[in-house]
Amino acid sequence: MDKVFVTGGTGYIGKTLIQEALKQNIELIVLTRSAAKAKQLEAQGVAAVVGDLLEDGEWQKTIRECQYVIHLAAPPTWGKKVTKKIARQYSAGHYAMTVRLLDHISPTAIKNIIYVAGTSYLGDSGADEPKDEKYRSTPKGWGPYIAPSVNVLETYKQRGLPITTVFPAQIYGADSWTVQLFMEPLHRNKPIYSLQGNEPMFSPIHVEDCARACLHLMKHASTGESYILCDAYPVTSGKFKQMIEREMRVTGKTIKIPAWLCKLVIGPVLTEYATAHTYFSNAKLLATGFEFRYPSIGQGIPHVVKQWLASVTAK
Repeated sequence: MDKVFVTGGTGYIGKTLIQEALKQNIELIVLTRSAAKAKQLEAQGVAAVVGDLLEDGEWQKTIRECQYVIHLAAPPTWGKKVTKKIARQYSAGHYAMTVRLLDHISPTAIKNIIYVAGTSYLGDSGADEPKDEKYRSTPKGWGPYIAPSVNVLETYKQRGLPITTVFPAQIYGADSWTVQLFMEPLHRNKPIYSLQGNEPMFSPIHVEDCARACLHLMKHASTGESYILCDAYPVTSGKFKQMIEREMRVTGKTIKIPAWLCKLVIGPVLTEYATAHTYFSNAKLLATGFEFRYPSIGQGIPHVVKQWLASVTAK
């Protein structure tokens, strides 16, 4: 059976990817820096290697024996103020992880590498029509800081590595920003904060569909191609909030804050990210035969709200 080496397997997308892979009887080997998390993975029936991409270790031998790699690992990008200094440090770490990973993959054993980037690299899409994988504008938000990593992929492709680059749009689920910005404040009767004068369009994708798309593209992507991961129904943050309110049966209060204050609170990087349109097309993904479990937030948000409320009740 083919083996799939996964980095970032205990993160937001990674946890879901593991569950989806188990359903499909895919053999995973997950790299984690935590011995405790390795034991938790093994208890689920998932092989784990304790190590760090930035350090030599057992993972270097293991990855050379794998036929597929899914690279999800990256420093966290949500939940704290991000200054440009922090973003530059993130960029350096992100690049170092990328080249360390790719330098240790065997060109003779590997069949496909799923490299997970983000649509911030593609830039502000505008709101007039969905943009595809060929679109390029000035990278926004985290885009300039992941650009060195994404740009270096071409060098490794020229060396013979089969790299599929995926660009997830706004990944929603019962964790991360969906909880922090919307569900938790609504549940606690706290205000939701929104940027004054800005309500960009964004293309969402349920975290389960994002994970499933990564697994699907392992074997169905065209070698060396890139794919945008999103559903076909863009929304604004206001409509996203209304959908969550309807499912939670609450009405929240929204406080609009000016950009200068937003920069003080969350920093310039995330403020810029919050002002960019991320309206993209999934036509290329669909052409590979991928089918969405949640084709729009109309199907996805009820599931996410139910899942999160169940986790709150269980605590």
